[in-house]
Amino acid sequence: MKNKRLEIIKELNETQGFINTVETAKDYSLGLDEETYNKYNTAIERQKELAAELDKLESSYGGIRTSGIFYRKEPALEPKPIKIDAVVSLQEEQYHKFTQNLLTDYDFIHDNIDNMYVDRQDASHCLIVLGDGENDGILVDSQGSNYARYVSFLPNARDFIQKNIQTMADEIIREGTAQTKNGSFVLGFDELSERFDTPILRDNYFGEAILAELKTRDSLTNVIANDNGIALTFTEQTEVDRPALTIWQLMAANLEDVHLLDVDEDHDLATIEELNRDTLTVQGIADWSDVLDASVERINFGDYGLQLHVSGSTPQRLKDFSYMLASHCPISDYERWVNPSVDENFDMKWSDNHE
Repeated sequence: MKNKRLEIIKELNETQGFINTVETAKDYSLGLDEETYNKYNTAIERQKELAAELDKLESSYGGIRTSGIFYRKEPALEPKPIKIDAVVSLQEEQYHKFTQNLLTDYDFIHDNIDNMYVDRQDASHCLIVLGDGENDGILVDSQGSNYARYVSFLPNARDFIQKNIQTMADEIIREGTAQTKNGSFVLGFDELSERFDTPILRDNYFGEAILAELKTRDSLTNVIANDNGIALTFTEQTEVDRPALTIWQLMAANLEDVHLLDVDEDHDLATIEELNRDTLTVQGIADWSDVLDASVERINFGDYGLQLHVSGSTPQRLKDFSYMLASHCPISDYERWVNPSVDENFDMKWSDNHE
């Protein structure tokens, strides 16, 4: 099940990457042919299917789960599935008192009675009690009582809970970066609770812990919560925290009359009349991989028309690549690097050497 989840997430990320590329191309009016447009629509439908698969898969084992043994006249040690639906963190003295007086009624147990029960899958939904300065914790299922009727010791409980909180924060940021177009993203607590199969409120442990974790992330400039949900503001850098677009990725959008510029240094330019995934031969893709893998830092329409400002290659390589595609190279190199079908789209201006 874990491998299946990873496979779905991997395909989701790949699909989202293609969608991001095409939408960037649309934003800059780079143009889409019918085949790319059809692939784009197919990718959107596939994304919906994958999201539904992932939701279905995760709903079958959502929430913070572990296993343990609850002690109350148990004839044998038999671990059972446990789902943690509430967390209470006590001060050191209170925690010590609780661990030494488990049969005493406590307000914090009474307040969480609805979070403690056994479901149809025989999983025990529990409260976990943590203490300041303590990493371990006590799982409690009061079964409708105000005292710790059933208990189980959970080693390294605080670290266990925090890792789950970090995972939730990772998912929130991943979803936000995939969906936001203006740098802002809002999630309701009802949606969060359903998404993670965990009761999440502004004023309960999970809500406060998730907010605290999000506020530590450099990818967010602002995290605001009210009784309804959380509003996030992403940094400009985060919007590109998704894998940066490369020249190769943008070629899926079929570029026309494009110019490649180094982001830091000026250099001679040449107009590339057409640049898409079919432009280069297999050898051309291999020999020019450093240029194709260069990151597109920004796109604009300038004095030379469509301009891609890139990093990760060198000004000389960008110039050579552009001049080659404009036919300013030996014919033997051109035929080795460019597919024959591209010949019709260029005015052939052969030269014996690079200019």
